[in-house]
Amino acid sequence: MCYGGEHIGETTFIVDDLVCRYCRDMVTRLVTSINGVSRVNINIPERTVNVAYDSRITDAYVIQMTLLKAGYKTVEEPGRMF
Repeated sequence: MCYGGEHIGETTFIVDDLVCRYCRDMVTRLVTSINGVSRVNINIPERTVNVAYDSRITDAYVIQMTLLKAGYKTVEEPGRMF
């Protein structure tokens, strides 16, 4: 999507093993370290990670691979197969 010259992507992942504050903090650090990520919202009870990013710099695949490499093995985007 492009809003006023900005290329904003947004995606939500379900991470089954996101169960505590430590996981939340770790995932937040991992995802915010990705160049182009502007916002990360995590909901522990729903086990969701919502990310806004500059689509000219990164994409959902890079975010997913970052989480997988960190050991969060069950990562999926609702309604989308990887």
